[in-house]
Amino acid sequence: MLDLQTQRTTPQERDLIARLERLSSSAGSHSPSLTMMQEALPDIDVRIDACYLSNPLATDLFWSHFNSDASKDPRFFMRMLEAYPSQNRIIAERFSHAIAVDPGRIFIANGATEAIQAVLHNYSSHVHVNVPTFSPYYEFATPKHEVTTFQLDQDEDFVLDPERYVQSVKRSGADAAILITPNNPDGYQIPDDHLEWILSQLSDLRTVVVDESFIHFSREAESQRLPTLVGLTDNYPNTTIVKSMSKDFGIAGIRAGYAIMKPSRVNELLDHGYLWNINGLAEYFFSLFSRPEFLDEYRTVLKTYNGYIFEFKLKTSAAGFIRSYPTGANFQLMRITNGMTSELVTTLLLLRHGVYVRNCADKIGLDGEFIRVAIRTEPENALIFQALEDVLA
Repeated sequence: MLDLQTQRTTPQERDLIARLERLSSSAGSHSPSLTMMQEALPDIDVRIDACYLSNPLATDLFWSHFNSDASKDPRFFMRMLEAYPSQNRIIAERFSHAIAVDPGRIFIANGATEAIQAVLHNYSSHVHVNVPTFSPYYEFATPKHEVTTFQLDQDEDFVLDPERYVQSVKRSGADAAILITPNNPDGYQIPDDHLEWILSQLSDLRTVVVDESFIHFSREAESQRLPTLVGLTDNYPNTTIVKSMSKDFGIAGIRAGYAIMKPSRVNELLDHGYLWNINGLAEYFFSLFSRPEFLDEYRTVLKTYNGYIFEFKLKTSAAGFIRSYPTGANFQLMRITNGMTSELVTTLLLLRHGVYVRNCADKIGLDGEFIRVAIRTEPENALIFQALEDVLA
């Protein structure tokens, strides 16, 4: 009897599937980048990137400010190439007003992954992580680290039970615990009161990391400040907030992120190798936060984009051809229930519709066939849904 892949694909598609598998294996536990894919497989036409997670409306906003500034100053971009960027502390000082945090607590990072690596390598020896989770939280552990896990229950929509979680951390003997809210890849958001209780119970740990990279999609921006969990963590010196800027501001290519931690740790990191760690373009991005008009425009596009997220979730939750999970982020985890593998579904979406989604087969802690779909603009979301329906229904 023919397997599902043979039944549902043409010989040409099977050849592309094999080539895509080889490319994916070379990318490790992360999906191949669009550049990597287009160079290796030029016959694949990627129309919608629903794999990498970003706010496309904010990308357009950044680009409009960049072009406007470049048009006013002929040497605008040349200075970024010729001159060193400012030191970490200077950028933190300028940025601090936008997030209402003392600049001495801000570590500016070359992407959130640099902040994750810096904290794990310097302030932990045994890390306790939820699974499924963002893989760098266990991949960045050194050979001297121990990693233990707490399994989230997919039948309970990956809800984190505070008491069970705290008990698990304490039993493990870990000196560091990781919490992502909303969590990647399932999108579960820990309620504020649950999070604060957890932090109070783990106050004796060396380090607790709270990753809020997707927080802008889970709550409304206030009139004068952007959503953050910093206020909940002020009373816990062992807690570090990690924030990626690529998700909500759509600028993954320039590598920008930050972490908020106690000043002594910031000073230690900056005194040991992180003084000049970001590029001139990333510095320009951080400088935009000193412009009230940029933040006002961002809040407007964020509200519009969050409307797109809400509409997409309504549609997928009612679809009978896939099991979609509740999410507080700008992506949705989906379980394939018709016998197809996530690898086959991912490939058919790409080859037949040009829709690139995340195959979650390599995600530790997911039992079954899962894909993760990034939520895009309204027209793109309609095409993504049609593609899912065509391949899965």
